[in-house]
Amino acid sequence: MKYITIKDVAKQAGYSVGTVSRVINNKSVSKKTRDAVLKTMAELGYTPNAIAQSMRTNTTKAVALVVNDISNPLFSKIAKAAEDVLRLQGYFLLISNTNNNPDAECEIVETLRQRRIDGMIIAVTDESNERTQEILKNVNFPVVLLDRELPQEYDSVCDDHFQGMEQAVKYLMDLGHTNIMLISGSEKIRPGRQRIEGFRSAFKKKDIPVREEQISEGRYDSVYGYEQAYKALTSHNPPTAIIAGGNQIFTGVLRAIRSCKLAIPQNISVIACDDIDLTTLMSPPITVITRNLRDIGRVTGELLLRRIFEKSMDQTRKHILMPTELLVRESCQNPGS
Repeated sequence: MKYITIKDVAKQAGYSVGTVSRVINNKSVSKKTRDAVLKTMAELGYTPNAIAQSMRTNTTKAVALVVNDISNPLFSKIAKAAEDVLRLQGYFLLISNTNNNPDAECEIVETLRQRRIDGMIIAVTDESNERTQEILKNVNFPVVLLDRELPQEYDSVCDDHFQGMEQAVKYLMDLGHTNIMLISGSEKIRPGRQRIEGFRSAFKKKDIPVREEQISEGRYDSVYGYEQAYKALTSHNPPTAIIAGGNQIFTGVLRAIRSCKLAIPQNISVIACDDIDLTTLMSPPITVITRNLRDIGRVTGELLLRRIFEKSMDQTRKHILMPTELLVRESCQNPGS
């Protein structure tokens, strides 16, 4: 099969190569000319060479989203909302998983840099990783951090996990709980730090000390959630309430509660971070610290587009804080009930 070129289109349509090129690149031509060229392109099955176009325009119309696990329903919802915004402006979203591996993350970012993408949204695996910081400093495209903080200045869209956690702990305390446990992900990323700080702040406001065993900080996965919850629930002083600091942690907490043959909320009160299908399908439905994932994705996509269109890397960075709120359902009650 013959490869159709721009010269073939020009010859068939009866116009110069320059005129056809203007149509392809959406430059000013008459409607009659544009319609004739587009009709010929369709008849011949001509597709513009994306690589050649990117070399001419110095743009690839591709941006990347780098996260630890796109199967996490939070990331998938954020990605869809960001993609909707980006696609309206002609950009394609490339998604890459780091699997919580900083080395893999660095390789991905370096590969994206070499392939000349136009911008990147990234939720880094470990904010303290110096190699990640160094590679991000050397990229030549705009970067928007997704719920992360780094020593260098980047645009960012973050969630107010501190406020949401404070509300959750206060709600439990108002019900009569003081023996509350938080099972959280790593403090090496912003959500973990913010949730732990919000937890401690709520206790401080009530002038109640936090015992070491009330906070468990580690991984964002169900195995960790199960191990920590089971250990606490089978201890000599089990918590009366557990806050799961992540939706994957939450699934592990549920397994531990079932393993201990406990009922929610009669034996243990539970609050989850983030509203997923499981929190609403549970009986009883689970109280959650929630956030609007579609808004987060939309705002993140819009912020990246703004940087791409401004074509400036040295302007004052924009930091957007998205709200969280406590959505009360039926999974908590007074521990003495």
